[in-house]
Amino acid sequence: MSHRQERVAREIRDRLAQILEQRVADPRLHDVTVTGVKVSSDLSLARVFFRTLSDSEDRQKAFESAKPFLRRCLGEEMRLRRVPELDFRVDESLDNAQRIEQILREIKEETG
Repeated sequence: MSHRQERVAREIRDRLAQILEQRVADPRLHDVTVTGVKVSSDLSLARVFFRTLSDSEDRQKAFESAKPFLRRCLGEEMRLRRVPELDFRVDESLDNAQRIEQILREIKEETG
């Protein structure tokens, strides 16, 4: 990822976190943490990763409903020619890391 992509991704992450905390009325999005953002090379798409302690499917639906509002807010706060399309995804990296750790523990016990 280029320096520009990283900078834009970081800014989108920070701004979205702030918008979710201060401006979003939907209670389904109040316990959401934006964990990362990856933007395409042409900055037309931003994949936003999030975690939540409750039902992530319900949060996914809430994000779909809130997309136009969130893009509008980003457009007001960021200096971009075009605000990227937003694609919200559940961040499964922590779950994957825990699974790998469990597998490694099991292998260690078996070879013990």
